[in-house]
Amino acid sequence: MMTGNQIVNKPTNNKARIRSIVFRTINVVVVLGLGIYLVFWLLNRINLSDLKTAFLGVYKPSLIIGLVLMFSVDFFKTYRQKLLIGSDKVRFIDMFLISLIRNAFNMVLPARTGELSYVYVLRKKFKIPVEIGISTLMVGLIFEIVIVFSMIIISIIIVGINRYPISSTSVILIAVGLLAVSLALLFFLSKFIRFFIKIGNFLVEKFSKLKKNKIFMYVFGKLIDTNKNIEIIQRRRIYWKVYLASVATRVLKFTSYYFLIHATLKPMGFSFNDLSYWVIFLATVAAEMSAVLPTHALAGFGTYEFAFVAVFVALGFTPRIATIVGFNYHIINLLFTIAWGIIATIIVVLPFYKARMDIKNNDL
Repeated sequence: MMTGNQIVNKPTNNKARIRSIVFRTINVVVVLGLGIYLVFWLLNRINLSDLKTAFLGVYKPSLIIGLVLMFSVDFFKTYRQKLLIGSDKVRFIDMFLISLIRNAFNMVLPARTGELSYVYVLRKKFKIPVEIGISTLMVGLIFEIVIVFSMIIISIIIVGINRYPISSTSVILIAVGLLAVSLALLFFLSKFIRFFIKIGNFLVEKFSKLKKNKIFMYVFGKLIDTNKNIEIIQRRRIYWKVYLASVATRVLKFTSYYFLIHATLKPMGFSFNDLSYWVIFLATVAAEMSAVLPTHALAGFGTYEFAFVAVFVALGFTPRIATIVGFNYHIINLLFTIAWGIIATIIVVLPFYKARMDIKNNDL
C-alpha cells in the first residue's frame, strides 16, 4: 500500500527527472550547435579542395615519425599508471590496452569525461576497486597538468616575451598561478580531500536523512577510500618516477604533434627551420586545453580547431594555413587514436583475453 509520503515523492521525483533531461538536452544541443557553427565558420575561410589536398599529400616521413611517437606515449603512460596502482593484478599489456581505450574515449567525449573509462575498465574487467582507479587517475592527471604548465612557461620564455599580439606576460602569470595551484594539489591532495570529508561528516551528523540516502553514502564512502589510497601512494615515495614518466608522456605527445604539423606544412614549402617547436607547442597546447572545457564538441570538431587557429594566427601564420593545419592534424590524430581504441576494446572484451586473476583461477 502506498503511503502519503510516497504519493508526494513520486511526482517530485518525476519533475526532477524531467528537469534533468531538459537540461541535458539543452547542453547537448548548445555544445553540438557550437561545434557545427565553428566548423562551418572555419571551413568558409578556405577551399575544401585545399584541405583534401593537404590531407592526401602529407609528407610521409614526418607523418610516420609523428604516429610512432604518438603510439610510444602510451608505453610511458602505462608504466606510470602501473606504478601508481602498485599491484600485479594488472599486467603491463592490460594497462597498455586500457590506456588506448582511455585515449579514444577522451578524443570523443566532452570535458575529458572519457577519463572515467579508465576507472570503468579497471573495475569491470580487472576487478580493481573504484577508489584505486579514481586515486591513480587523479594523481596521474595532476602530474600531467604540472608538466604542461611548466612547458607553457618555458615555451613563452624561449619564443620571446610579448613578441606577438597575445600578452605573453599575462599568459605567464596565469600559467605560474595554475602551476602553483597544481603543485599544491599534488603534494597536499589528501589534505584537500580530508577537508571535504570533514564537511561530509558534518552534513551526515547535521542531517540524519543523508544517512538513508544510498547514493550520497556510497559516494561519500568512496571519497574516504580514495583518500586512503592517495595517502598510500604518497607513502610509497614513487613521485619522482611518476614525474619522469609524466615528462616523457607530455614531451612525446607534443613532439608527435610537431611532426604531424610538419607533415602538413612540408608540401606547402615549410621546413623544420621555419617551424619552432615551442611555437607549435603553444598552438597545440591551446587546442588540448580547449578539450577540458564543457563546450568541447563531439570529438572536438570545431572547438579544437578554433582554439588552435586562434593561437596559430596570433603566432604569425595566415588564417588559411592555420585552418588547414588545424583540421588536418586533428583528423589524423582522431582517426589514429580511435582506431587503436577500437582494436584495444575488441581485444579486452574477447573471451580468450583473460585477466591475471582469471588465469590463476583457471589453473587451480
